[in-house]
Amino acid sequence: MKHTINKISKTRFIKGINCPRFFPLFEIYKKGNKDATVSFTDDLSDLLTEENEFKKEALYNQMMDVEYDEENEEEIIKDLVNKENPKLEVMMPYFNEMERLAADYVEHKFKAPVIASFDTHEQKRFEAPVEDYKFYSFLDAYQETDNLVRVVEAKATTSAKFVDLTYTDQKVKYNFFELSPEGILMTREALGLDVGEKYHKKKSDILKRMHAIGAYIYDITYQRYVIEKSQSIKKPIKYYLAVLNHQYIFDGTNIDNKPNYEKDIDKENYLIRLIDVTDLTKDFLESFKADVEEVLYRLDHMQIVPFPLCPRKGKHQCMFHDICYKDVPKKNSIFTYIGNHHGFTDDKGDKQKPEDLLKMDMKEVLDVPYSWLTREKNKIQYDVVNTKKTYMDKERIKLILSKFEYPLYHLDFETFGSPLPRFKGEKAYDQSVFQFNLHIEHEPGISHKDNDSYYYLATTHDDKRYELTKYLCELIKDKGTIIAWNDSFERTRMKELAKIYPEFSDKLNNIIDRTFDLWYVFKGGHHKLYDNWGIPKKEGFNYYHEDLQGSFSIKKVLPIFVPELSYANLDVKNGDEAVIVYGNFPKMKKLEFEQRKQGLIDYCKQDTWAMVVLLKALREIV
Repeated sequence: MKHTINKISKTRFIKGINCPRFFPLFEIYKKGNKDATVSFTDDLSDLLTEENEFKKEALYNQMMDVEYDEENEEEIIKDLVNKENPKLEVMMPYFNEMERLAADYVEHKFKAPVIASFDTHEQKRFEAPVEDYKFYSFLDAYQETDNLVRVVEAKATTSAKFVDLTYTDQKVKYNFFELSPEGILMTREALGLDVGEKYHKKKSDILKRMHAIGAYIYDITYQRYVIEKSQSIKKPIKYYLAVLNHQYIFDGTNIDNKPNYEKDIDKENYLIRLIDVTDLTKDFLESFKADVEEVLYRLDHMQIVPFPLCPRKGKHQCMFHDICYKDVPKKNSIFTYIGNHHGFTDDKGDKQKPEDLLKMDMKEVLDVPYSWLTREKNKIQYDVVNTKKTYMDKERIKLILSKFEYPLYHLDFETFGSPLPRFKGEKAYDQSVFQFNLHIEHEPGISHKDNDSYYYLATTHDDKRYELTKYLCELIKDKGTIIAWNDSFERTRMKELAKIYPEFSDKLNNIIDRTFDLWYVFKGGHHKLYDNWGIPKKEGFNYYHEDLQGSFSIKKVLPIFVPELSYANLDVKNGDEAVIVYGNFPKMKKLEFEQRKQGLIDYCKQDTWAMVVLLKALREIV
């Protein structure tokens, strides 16, 4: 059989090394997308178009990597290949602007022209023959001077993970990356600072393609490999990542109703932060070349091997995930177990990861021996599936509910997490509140869906946070418990608003101190208010039903208690759709605007009303 994949891009390479099945499945996929009467050839125009699509997927995954929230995990983990993603389309202008700002920053800082484009077709390109294949490198930004070349890879993540990376040597904590006099993050080693065994151990940990930081360095190591293999540059080359500076705070200055970041371009804390990874890519090359050999072997043999060690979720998930996992049941699989990624301890004391279980033909909850379950929550999950009986600690739930102080204020925020800060006081990826709904429950079970419901919604992209905050503080009085679902989100937003608007800080901090997470009533754990309420710590869940399938999102819990209350008939059905509607408000004509506005209002009201009726149903049981 003649194989038609002969051109390798960075994305193809990384997907091919991550999954042994990728290339044969990808070949079938590419042929399947061509007219049956036309012989498929792997030409450069196809590769360029494909790389543009994969780049969008990567950007979305980088955004989700920053925004990750366990409660919304099911919504944010997506397979984007060949599928429309309206949320991504809303965010694309911000990603495009980030890459433009990065290129302009490099040009300004080093005083030389930069070749840059978001479109792969217009980027600086290198190609290198590697055995029977051609490897291609498309560069986000390329700068060449008389004496030096700079290669820049833009990443829509923040500098936080780099700045926060530390190691401890002789009881002293050191930053792995430090700022150079020029304001560029560099390794301590590259800066000529003292390093020891602990530093090199940390570096060894980082230089893995699945590492949170190593994945970004691996990307640009691929670029370095192809550029060096092409032998087309005779000058020294420096390699950089360009990321969003998590310490940059936008002061709200606009020009033509758009944020003016460039006025800060000469400040140390500019929006874009460069990270010099020249030394790290050099160190990564040795293991990278071994990956090249493995990729070449997989390309030459094109075998659909037995079930591989394939990333199942997140930014490393393969586009053929659903094919490879088709025999794993959708319900009550081993992945239902909370904490399954930590593995299970077998009778010999060895850790068995989910992929090890699959090799042993263990696919379902009850396939895992009970003796291997060391986490109390997993034991409860096993028992519930095995007996088909719901687990419920009625006495503990009853005790928690007895501590609520009325009126109850059921609160829900909707936010827009732009990669670029839009308003005064914001940083990259800050979750800017554009809507809230508040449902007031005056006494247990006594409230009305409409009469006791209040909302604020920003219908333009102007900064309406002050008005929103003021109204919220007017509605919530000095007594009563505030109820949220996954309250860390609401609490964090109120802390941010308290910093931006000091006049409301006392009121907001008081509200924060009275906020309780209804999630804890079901999932268990120890909420900070339990100490004030005299509620002791306890392992495991307070409630578990087989239909939860390891998730305690309100959309999983609600149908069990109140099956008649559904999101299915709403115009806006989830948080992602709320972001899409708000993001598109400026583009809408009047009729569509009014319809979608009402859809947002109904959705946010449903979230708070759901907590009211869920609590009512729970009270009736306990």
